[in-house]
Amino acid sequence: MRRLIHLLLSSSALCVLLCLPTASAQAEENDNAVIAVIVSSNAEIAPVSSIAISELRLIYWRKKQYWPGGHPIQPVNLHAEHPLRLLFSKTVLNNLPKEQTDYWNEQYFHGIRPPRSVQSEEAMLRFVTDTRGSIGYVDACHIDRRVRAILWLSKTGVATDPPERVNCR
Repeated sequence: MRRLIHLLLSSSALCVLLCLPTASAQAEENDNAVIAVIVSSNAEIAPVSSIAISELRLIYWRKKQYWPGGHPIQPVNLHAEHPLRLLFSKTVLNNLPKEQTDYWNEQYFHGIRPPRSVQSEEAMLRFVTDTRGSIGYVDACHIDRRVRAILWLSKTGVATDPPERVNCR
């Protein structure tokens, strides 16, 4: 039994050593990621064509809940551990999802729920495409005809025009 435990611990340590370069490479890729804030390409579903970062922040904190014209805003997030969610939260909300728990617990008692959460970028694209008033975000390499990008976010800044260069592998 002791030998089995020692073998398992040794293989776990080896995995940690071998996985470190991969983890740092993924972190570096996320630092270089460009996030496209998206709405549906169908103008009837998405009543906006641009947005300011300050307005986006209000939407994701659920302090702004209606688009001009009165349609409810349906913000959607990727799941809390998704690398793009972490970058989006740091860039737009100035903190990480785990740091938002107390805020959302308090808001819940006022009848305000956090933005919906989806598991993948494809789920995000489908939700935004089909849900009236929705807004979300994906890696800029994954936008397609179903959606329109209305804001671009990266570690280096925020832009209303698409970046000159996006590194899609």
